[in-house]
Amino acid sequence: MKMLKIIRRCILILSLLYCAGPLVLAQDTEQDAKDYYKLGNIYYQQGRYKESEELYQKALDILQQKEITPAAGEQKIKIEKGTEETPVSIPQREVPAAQKANEPAEYIVGAEDVLNISVWQNPDLDKEVIVRPDGMLSFPLVGDIRVSGLTVTQLDQELTEKLKEYIKYPEVSISIKKLGGKKVIVLGEVMSPGVYSLTGARNILEAVGLAGGFTNHAVASSVVVIRGGFNNPKAERINLTKALTGDRRQNIALDSEDVIFVPKKFIANLNYFLTQVLDPLSKGVYTSKELRNW
Repeated sequence: MKMLKIIRRCILILSLLYCAGPLVLAQDTEQDAKDYYKLGNIYYQQGRYKESEELYQKALDILQQKEITPAAGEQKIKIEKGTEETPVSIPQREVPAAQKANEPAEYIVGAEDVLNISVWQNPDLDKEVIVRPDGMLSFPLVGDIRVSGLTVTQLDQELTEKLKEYIKYPEVSISIKKLGGKKVIVLGEVMSPGVYSLTGARNILEAVGLAGGFTNHAVASSVVVIRGGFNNPKAERINLTKALTGDRRQNIALDSEDVIFVPKKFIANLNYFLTQVLDPLSKGVYTSKELRNW
C-alpha cells in the first residue's frame, strides 16, 4: 500500500507539472517543485523509497500552497489536500523497438539535418547535403530521394542500391555534420539514451529526465557535456549531484546539438573521450561498443 501511495503521489505531481497545459505559477516555485520531483525519481529508481517519498511530498507541498490558474483557454485546476489518492492517466513515452530489444540504436534522419556523403573512388560524388523540409534530399545520379525517418545505415543501403545502376560496387559513406532543428543527444547511464527535441528553454536535468533518468550505475557528479556540435566540439564536466541538491549553476541551459554523457565511472581525460565517441556519434550510432565501454 505504501508503494502504491508513492506511485500515485508521483503521478499526481507529474500531471500537475507537465500535463495540465500552461500554468500561471511563480517560476522559482515551479522550478523547486520540478527539482524535488526529479531527485525523487532518481531515488525511487535506486530503491531509496523513503527518501523518494519525502521528496515527492516536498514537491506536492509546494504545489498545494496555492491554487494553480491555467493560462487563457485552459481548464482550471485546483489542488486539494488528499488528492494524491485520485488515479490520474499519464501518457507514456514510446520506447523505440530497437531499444526494447537491446539492439544498437541509431539516429533517425530528419528535416534540416546536414549530411556528408561520399562514394569511394568517386570524388565528384562527395557532397554535403541538407535534408529539405519535405524530408527529401537531392544527390547526383539518383536525383531526389526520401530520407526522413531512415537511420543512417538505412540511408547508406538505399543510396548504395540506387547507385549500382551507374557504379560497379559503390561504397557509400555517410556522416552527420549538423543536426537539424533543436535537438540534444543524451547518452550513457540513462534509461533511454537517444536524441531528443527541445521545446523552449531546457536545462541539463530536464534532458536527463526526457531520457528516463539515471540508471543505478550513473556517476552524476562527473557528467560530460559536449558543446559546439560536430564541427567545433568541446567537452566540459558538470556535477549534477550538486545540481540536484540546489546548485543551479551546475544545471546549465542547453543549446542545439549539445551531447550529454552520463558515465558509469569518472572520466579523467576529456580530450581522449572526445576522440573515442565523436566518430560513432557522427555516424548516427549512439549505443555502440565505444560508448558502452565508457
